[in-house]
Amino acid sequence: MLDGDLRRIKMVYSLLFALPGTPVLFYGEEIGMGENLAVEGRSAVRTPMQWEPGPSGGFSTADPSKFPAPVVTGPYSPDAVNALDQRHDPNSLLSWIKRLVERYRECPELPWGDFELLNPGDEAVLAHRCTSDGSSVTAVHNLSDRTTTANIDLPDGNHFDLLAESDVTIHNGRLEIAPYGCHWFRSNK
Repeated sequence: MLDGDLRRIKMVYSLLFALPGTPVLFYGEEIGMGENLAVEGRSAVRTPMQWEPGPSGGFSTADPSKFPAPVVTGPYSPDAVNALDQRHDPNSLLSWIKRLVERYRECPELPWGDFELLNPGDEAVLAHRCTSDGSSVTAVHNLSDRTTTANIDLPDGNHFDLLAESDVTIHNGRLEIAPYGCHWFRSNK
């Protein structure tokens, strides 16, 4: 659905963790594993875990033909998508998911706070704020493939972006957002 576009994939997972509800990940999703749609039923999504590159993906030392389901082939094979390669890559999907889990745990406002939908002034941007016990998290997501500017109800100046782990400047209440960009800002009242 997202054609392997890591920018869009990361933005969608940011939405999953920032919006109300409990974020749920399925087996292998944290590294971007694919399904084997040639296999019938639920086995299509129960492919062997891709721990490392190679014909068995590090799933087992047994002959891959003996596995309960075949190893995924093609662009989502273990040679292209595996946990070993992503573990030490700060730009990998696995690293992104780890960051989202850590930030979600640090921000009880997201699962427990009062939800407020914001008007960022651009229909391509989804912005909301969750507030609890005197602090809030403002999440901003650009759903388009173009750079856009959003009106954000935060004071001018530098704000620490919990996802980028760096400061982002808001000027005249406006935030420039890269294509499929996402930001989480925490503030205290």
